[in-house]
Amino acid sequence: MLLRLNKYLAQCGLGSRRKTEELIKNGRIKINGIVTTKLGSIIDTDADSLLLDDKPINLIEKKYYIILNKPRGYITTSSDEKDRMTVMHLIPEKYLNAGIFPVGRLDKDTEGLLLFTNDGEISYRLNHPSFEISKEYFVELDKPLVESDKSKIEKGIFLHQLKLKLKRCIIKYTDLSHTRISIKISEGKKRQIRYTFKNFGYKVTKLKRTAYGPLLFKGINRGDIKVLKEREIKSLKELVAYQAQHNKESVKRMKQ
Repeated sequence: MLLRLNKYLAQCGLGSRRKTEELIKNGRIKINGIVTTKLGSIIDTDADSLLLDDKPINLIEKKYYIILNKPRGYITTSSDEKDRMTVMHLIPEKYLNAGIFPVGRLDKDTEGLLLFTNDGEISYRLNHPSFEISKEYFVELDKPLVESDKSKIEKGIFLHQLKLKLKRCIIKYTDLSHTRISIKISEGKKRQIRYTFKNFGYKVTKLKRTAYGPLLFKGINRGDIKVLKEREIKSLKELVAYQAQHNKESVKRMKQ
C-alpha cells in the first residue's frame, strides 16, 4: 500500500503527524537505508523498510484510546528536556510501550480531561482547526462575571495576545455567585480562556476541561486514567467522519 511517510509513521505510534514531521525534518528517518528529509515522501508499506535512529519501525496493530484526569502541575508533552513532570508519568507502561501520546494539550495549571491514543490519523483530525471539535471547561473567576462581558465573549472577541478572532462560544453560570461558569469552545489555542477573561479584568483561579467532543470524564479520580469503551470510540470516530464530510461539502460549495 502506498502512503505518505508522515501518515505511516503516525500509524506506527510515533506521535501526531506534526511530531512525525519533526522526525523527518531532523533526518532521523531512513527509507531502505537512506536518510530522507522530504515531508511529502511516499512509501510502499509492503516493500519499503523504515528506520528511526537506525532502529526498525513496526506498524502497531492495536489502537488504544484512553483519557486522563490531568492534575495541575503536569506539562502536556511526550518528553521534557528540563526533566519536569509530564503527563506521561501518569500513564501505565503498557500504553507507553504501545506508543500512545496526548491529543492536543492542557496548560500546566489546567486540569481535567486529556485524551491519549496511538492512532495518529484520528489524532491529526481531532487537532486540525477545520474539524472544530468542541471542548467544555469549568472556569472559576476571582469575581462575578457580569452579563455584558458574558455576552461580548460569547459573540467572539479579537484576542490581541494571540492575534486572532475567536469563534462564538457558549457560557453558562453554574452557581448563583456567577464566579463559576462553564464555557464551550471549538478552538484550543494556548491559554485562550485565561487570556479571554484577563482582557475583561478577570483572573481565572481554576480551569478544568470537563468534555472533549462526545467524551466526558465523570468518575475518574485526579491522576487516574480510563480506557475508552467501544461505544465511546465509535462516537469519537463518527464525529470525526461527520466533520470530514462536512468539510468536503463546504469546499465543494465554495468551488461552485
